[in-house]
Amino acid sequence: MKKLLFAIAAVAALVSCQSLKEEWQPVFTFGENAPSEMKIWTEPELSQYGYSGIITSIKEMKDQYNKKTSYEKKKTSGHTILDNVWIKGQVVSDDKSGNLYREIYIQDATGGIDLKLGKSSLYSDYKLGQWIYVKCTDLCIGAYNGMPQLGLEPDNTTTNEYETSYIDSQAVINSHVFRGEYGTPVSPRVVSEAEVQSSLSAGFAGDLWGVLVTVKGLTYGNEIFALVYPHGILGHKKENPYNRVFLSDKGTWGINTWGMSKAKYVEYIQSGNFDTAEVGSGATRYGNILTKPIDYKSQMGNEVITAFGPDAYISYKDMMIKYATANYVSHYFKMGSTDIQVRTSGYAKFADQELDSRILGGSAVDITGIITIYDGSAQMSLITAPDNADNPSVKIN
Repeated sequence: MKKLLFAIAAVAALVSCQSLKEEWQPVFTFGENAPSEMKIWTEPELSQYGYSGIITSIKEMKDQYNKKTSYEKKKTSGHTILDNVWIKGQVVSDDKSGNLYREIYIQDATGGIDLKLGKSSLYSDYKLGQWIYVKCTDLCIGAYNGMPQLGLEPDNTTTNEYETSYIDSQAVINSHVFRGEYGTPVSPRVVSEAEVQSSLSAGFAGDLWGVLVTVKGLTYGNEIFALVYPHGILGHKKENPYNRVFLSDKGTWGINTWGMSKAKYVEYIQSGNFDTAEVGSGATRYGNILTKPIDYKSQMGNEVITAFGPDAYISYKDMMIKYATANYVSHYFKMGSTDIQVRTSGYAKFADQELDSRILGGSAVDITGIITIYDGSAQMSLITAPDNADNPSVKIN
């Protein structure tokens, strides 16, 4: 069965290179759906796919991750579920605002999970509050920097930092993910700092991850985090420090918008906001973005300089403008002594919306979104715009 899943997924990958991309992309509405794709399943009908009437809780399913063998751990891959395991949860996210990309979150009474469906415009097919049945057999439970994700096994296009890959094939989705009855949209869980700290201490096993929450009384931390890649063609991985620029640890770098569209990113670069930002990561640095790759030939070596081609002779700043794309931004907020990062895609419809001056001035806010863990820190993704007329995700106290 596993080989069949990958054979189908491989065909899908030939149709669209989107499966190989790791950055956010625009979310489009595709509109039409075949009637069979919109079917609402009842539990008796699912027996043809092996459903026995037994539902495993999302928490118990995530516990499968601890069953990884030493070989699997060495590969840093997730754990492929071979048993007839079914979970059921309600949809608590959608990608209509563009702030989520190729994934939905479902949750039950025990927790949530990031379901890597590998499709855009998922809000057209999976409605907030709708119950979803997932046949987990031959799917892979893994983590990305600590965050639980359910998808396919990593394939040969996936680096070791990804323990699962996207379920790109519609045929595989149709045989594993089933729409159930419509329910009342889930109300966000109001969480305390102690609960966030408890989940952070538990890491992967924290019960908050993937859950729709409201965090109250946050104050702005006057700090952002963003990772941008000067060259649009060279690799984006940790092994390529010469193509990484971190915007962190020095306040906000003049960024006062929730994210950065391509146009806003170029505007920030041209304003000189990032001129002192350094190229590199960790202890490996190549000067600020006003320098050129060729200036560091002795450090980078001929092979790296060759990889830049003619771009080795222009400044990183000019390179950033030449290959500009939309970029995410994580704004730090404080919940007592705990940092909560609010991460926004540059493709979100509200990416270029400025943070309210009251937030920047220190007013307390209540923020609602999906809470996740990333490298030991708590992050939140907004589902609606901060000032959405019907359901604002950021409320100023």
